[in-house]
Amino acid sequence: MVAPKPAMAYRIPMRVIAGTARSRKLEIPKGVKMRPTSDMVREALFNSLGYRTIDCRFADLYAGTGAVGIEALSRGAASCVFVEQNPRCVEALRTNLTNTGFTEQAQIIRGDCLKRIEEVFRPEPPDIVFMDPPYRERAEELLSACVRLAREGGRECLVIVQCERGMEPSLPPDKAKRYGGTSVLFYEVAAGDV
Repeated sequence: MVAPKPAMAYRIPMRVIAGTARSRKLEIPKGVKMRPTSDMVREALFNSLGYRTIDCRFADLYAGTGAVGIEALSRGAASCVFVEQNPRCVEALRTNLTNTGFTEQAQIIRGDCLKRIEEVFRPEPPDIVFMDPPYRERAEELLSACVRLAREGGRECLVIVQCERGMEPSLPPDKAKRYGGTSVLFYEVAAGDV
């Protein structure tokens, strides 16, 4: 009997789905374990956001290759703040922004999301925050920080959490969508809702 082959990390090609940079390929860093947001989930996410993406200030936390934030820019977002700690991912993100023509509309903050989150909300809070944290505890802490900072900033903000099914934060979302083993949770934060 032949033993099964061990699971291998293989590179799934990624691309921008729609908008001005449609079909542009995105670089994926070698040697980095990643859980990139699939094309199907990204397409469904942005279809559900619709017009809200246009001219918005977007934030992509745990950005990785920047696929979600770049998709937002491609679909009309005015700007995007990317937060990523891994240096290889930051390098791939810079390449992807150059190749899609969005360098001028992007800000990259290198470091831990929880430690750098205040920078994302200063001087003005983003309109939409997307996060795909690696652990449930991180999702809880970061979601709480985003809600607090958005309220302090006095602006409406939509916080979107992507996570594995069964790893959702305890705060009930305003809306939830499921795509196979992936949950996407939407939290509407009202302006001045302290």
